[in-house]
Amino acid sequence: MGIGVGDDIDTAKRLILEAIRETGSALEDPAPEALTYELAESSVNLRVRWWIQPTVIREAFDTRDRVLAAIKVKLISNGIDLPYPTSQILFHDQTEVTDGDRTRQREGWPAGPNGAPRPARRRSGGVEPPSNE
Repeated sequence: MGIGVGDDIDTAKRLILEAIRETGSALEDPAPEALTYELAESSVNLRVRWWIQPTVIREAFDTRDRVLAAIKVKLISNGIDLPYPTSQILFHDQTEVTDGDRTRQREGWPAGPNGAPRPARRRSGGVEPPSNE
């Protein structure tokens, strides 16, 4: 389970354990655990474990459903972020003259006359960027 990189790990662990106990589904011995598992690209991942003694397999699935739903509600209602991976791609031509000036640059290529993007020239083996001439 991932929490936001800026969130307090100890607070998130405490809330997770509270949520598990509040469901009444987990055994007290052994006690439920919330362990920091990984510092990932867009989250701090925690491994959450709890133990049960189901009489039928269906009880295990029902317990998992209740516990995970309770953890999600508890974390979100207490301001803990549950992030998902995102990417941001920036295109620019990396020259000081036009870098960041959107009136002179379009999608990584310098703009042509009147701010229009210059067409790329074809060459064998791919596309060549337009010249700045």
